[in-house]
Amino acid sequence: MVSISRTPLRRTSLLGAATFLGLVSLAAQTIKVEVPATVIKGRPFQLVYLLQGSAELERLDAPKLTGLNLLYGPARQTSSSFSSVNGRTTSSVSTQLTYTLLADKVGTVSIAPTTAVVGGRQVQVRGASIKVLPGEPGQQSAQASSVGHYLYRAIPGRSSVYEQEAIPMQYKLYASTEFEIASLKAPEYEGFFSQMEPDDGRRQLVLESYQGRNWRTVVMRQEVLFPQRSGQLTIPASEIGLRVPAPMAQDEDDFFIGATSVMERTVSSAPVTISVKPLPTEGRPADFSGAVGAFTMKAELLSKKLKTNEALTLRITLQGQGNLKLAKAPEVKFPDTFEVYDPKESYEQKVGANNVQGHKVIDYYAIPKRVGIVTIPAVSFSYFNPQTQRYETIRSQSFRLDIAQGKNAPQDEVVSADQQLLSLAPLKQELGARAIRGLGFVQSFVYYLSFVFIALAALLSYVLLRRHRALLADSVGYRASKASKVATRRLRTAHELLTAGKREAFYEELTKALWGYLGDKLRLPLSELSRSSISELLRERQLPDELITQITDLLDAADFARYAPAQEGDMQQLYDDTARLISHMDSHHLSR
Repeated sequence: MVSISRTPLRRTSLLGAATFLGLVSLAAQTIKVEVPATVIKGRPFQLVYLLQGSAELERLDAPKLTGLNLLYGPARQTSSSFSSVNGRTTSSVSTQLTYTLLADKVGTVSIAPTTAVVGGRQVQVRGASIKVLPGEPGQQSAQASSVGHYLYRAIPGRSSVYEQEAIPMQYKLYASTEFEIASLKAPEYEGFFSQMEPDDGRRQLVLESYQGRNWRTVVMRQEVLFPQRSGQLTIPASEIGLRVPAPMAQDEDDFFIGATSVMERTVSSAPVTISVKPLPTEGRPADFSGAVGAFTMKAELLSKKLKTNEALTLRITLQGQGNLKLAKAPEVKFPDTFEVYDPKESYEQKVGANNVQGHKVIDYYAIPKRVGIVTIPAVSFSYFNPQTQRYETIRSQSFRLDIAQGKNAPQDEVVSADQQLLSLAPLKQELGARAIRGLGFVQSFVYYLSFVFIALAALLSYVLLRRHRALLADSVGYRASKASKVATRRLRTAHELLTAGKREAFYEELTKALWGYLGDKLRLPLSELSRSSISELLRERQLPDELITQITDLLDAADFARYAPAQEGDMQQLYDDTARLISHMDSHHLSR
């Protein structure tokens, strides 16, 4: 009876575990929805459903579209990958469904949630909302025949503030065409203290409607300003240099009609005036030191056992939003029987879109000289709160200390405070003569021979450094020598995007790899590259006509594929052709 009852229980446990693992695996299978946050009325865009994992997407119910028209789709693309590590093989499948849509009204339109069948089970797929900007009649033709429009705006978060109050500052570029950033001149402030995070170079392009026109916008600079005096202060103009498309002069040959070149253009922001009010004198606390914002304070005694002639540490922590970096440290009144030393401060901050979040730690050091019970009074910190428009004071608790007898310092021994605070260990003296450690090596032949090796290493380093500097001086030659490595790195990135099913990013990276390689190897800027100039230069370098034809055909195919609906296998074929032709060109030494 016992053996019969155990078997069903074991099977039930195994079945339950398998069911649980199946549910966990299914939960990991999520369908990602990719769609632009902002589109323009009358311009096509893509809605992408992406599934990555081991399960198969068997069916996706067509989403309900409100205010949108379906132009094409769904276009299905599937890719798979396999890996084997230590004899264990894993597989992954990526499935992408792409819909090409068109918005026919201005406002906010929605894509309703839908359902899909993944691995034999039904899952929910989230919806999305899209902001539709109005289209501009004749904008595309105007852009094709004239230089685009560009604005550079300095946008303050507030135009009327108190002295030392934070002013969020944003510099935004508006462009009606494609562009590249050539230079960025930071503004030179007078009467303001500026705080900003280091720029990591990551900027997001967003569509935005402004003054009745649709723009490509990007935030170039974000910082927080603190006015240092009252009155009318001016934020000066700032400049940004752009490389923008410009129409080429038309001649009798109709072949070049509509072609564009690249021109340099400088755009400046308009000066902005800020009205700064002085801080009120009524109700100003005696310990106010200029802090403006909203802050909290914490006080703690780090020393556990308090003895005479031993240093103790009182730590004050201030944090909050505002000009905490400029605020003075609170005053701590130690008893007269303490020997007091200068405090040590540390400060960290995070610059946000609306303010600066600061964190300041102040360590106060003191050494008690007498035993007994003493009290350190409460520490206060006052600041002006612009939100409530009044002064506020925060206080810590007081500290009652019981000082015990410590080690007495001899009268003829002077122990500095820095020695106690740094906890320097005393030197030990021992009787008797002892050989100095390491003296034998200094007196050996190997010691003197090491100088020869050091001199040779220094000479070799100097030769390599001089060669490297000469190569850098020839910037064009340096780029030509690095062209293959740069192209290989971009091809590796393109392959990762291909595997991830990111179509637009894949074509963009692949195009950069091909055009960038040709520009570096032929020692020409991208603005001077065209299919005709490439063919002429390749013939001068004695490349076979068949290979030149393959290269120009590949350039045409790469540009065409970025805007044509993708078919399964096209992306992989284009990647293989690009890698093969770059390898062939590299073997012909184009940069000579």
